Amino acid sequence: MTAAACFCSIHDCASTGRENDAVVVDMDGTLLRGRSSFPYFALVAFEAGGALRLLFLLLLSPLAGFLYYFISESAGIHVLIFAAFAGLRVSDIESVARAVLPKFYSGDLHPES
Repeated sequence: MTAAACFCSIHDCASTGRENDAVVVDMDGTLLRGRSSFPYFALVAFEAGGALRLLFLLLLSPLAGFLYYFISESAGIHVLIFAAFAGLRVSDIESVARAVLPKFYSGDLHPES
């Protein structure tokens, strides 16, 4: 049995009367409505690295998808991280993370979260 099968979906949980409870969740599909983190990697790749880095990410996305679904979720995410961030300056990543990502994350938040 997988860890995901042990826990209820966010849609099955009531939020009323839970003020003193702690919740541990997966970002994709729970806190965020979208189940894929690929758009955020694509956004960072384009904003911080330009069109060539986005193209590189798009070319590696079939490999990342294969690893994610058939080998290891972690391995697929590592490929996306490498394609989006490898070779970028930390200051470029930080500026995109501060200026662009919060707007898109807040727009994708699940209403119950």
